[in-house]
Amino acid sequence: MNLVLELTIKIFVIMAIGFIAKKMGVIDAGCKQKLSGLLVNLLLPVSMVVSSQQPFGVEHLKGAGQIALISFLYYIVAFVCGLGIGKLVKMETKKTAMFTMLIAFANTGFVGMPLLGQIIGETGTLYGAIYNSVFDVLYFSYGIYLISGDGREKIDWKALFGNPMIWVAFITIFFYVMPFRFPAVLTDSLGLVGNCMMPVSMLIIGAEIAGMDVKSVLSDKASYGVSAIRMFLFPLITFGIMKILDAEYEVAATTVILSAMPSGSLNVIMGQKYENNARFAATAVMQNTILMIITLPVFAYLCERYLH
Repeated sequence: MNLVLELTIKIFVIMAIGFIAKKMGVIDAGCKQKLSGLLVNLLLPVSMVVSSQQPFGVEHLKGAGQIALISFLYYIVAFVCGLGIGKLVKMETKKTAMFTMLIAFANTGFVGMPLLGQIIGETGTLYGAIYNSVFDVLYFSYGIYLISGDGREKIDWKALFGNPMIWVAFITIFFYVMPFRFPAVLTDSLGLVGNCMMPVSMLIIGAEIAGMDVKSVLSDKASYGVSAIRMFLFPLITFGIMKILDAEYEVAATTVILSAMPSGSLNVIMGQKYENNARFAATAVMQNTILMIITLPVFAYLCERYLH
């Protein structure tokens, strides 16, 4: 069976199980919160460390450098686009800031990392760790400055260096460049744990959709601007650029898949903290997440068919 079709079926089935479990009360709010904690604090770090145990290759270090550069340039372009569009349509200043955050910062960790592991494998997870490190640095520096509205917050050093994912990414790179590897039985055991990442992530998303007022979310016109850019325009442009550059498959696919992720829920949390359009952010994030069911298989297919 075609890899993309097989992955799409798996995603739909697991999300459907999460959806039904939520409706039946098997996954309630407390359970969903604990599953999210399990994913972020255990499964994701373990999967990243496992990715460091693949055979060392200079091409992977080169690819990691390319991912860091590409992701940095992507965020610069996203900032310029968001602020430019906001000014063009005469959007209120604080809403322009939130609009920019929503189109720039996607759910590249919680959703993106499990999918990279499935679509690309361990190299995808390794590259995803690099990409998300750039995300964290820019989010908790310029992002916080932007979303605070009046510039009263500059860099959230505590959030930046207190984020365990930054340190796990460094540890992953450290283990990768070291001239030794874990015993096979240890790597295999950790791999079994890390492999739970994708199903747990999709269960949570299915449960999340079950709790949404889908009709209300899909009828929110203001959020469609975010969705059009976040879920269609950015990944399509990224795909085109990767195709023109004839980039290595793992680098190109990592970049395209992560650019096709829905807006990050962290934007909602920060919107609440800084009293900046949190409701708009929540609706856009939910709308993006629903649309991902359609758009992700399309871009995964484009990667598999035209970038491989």
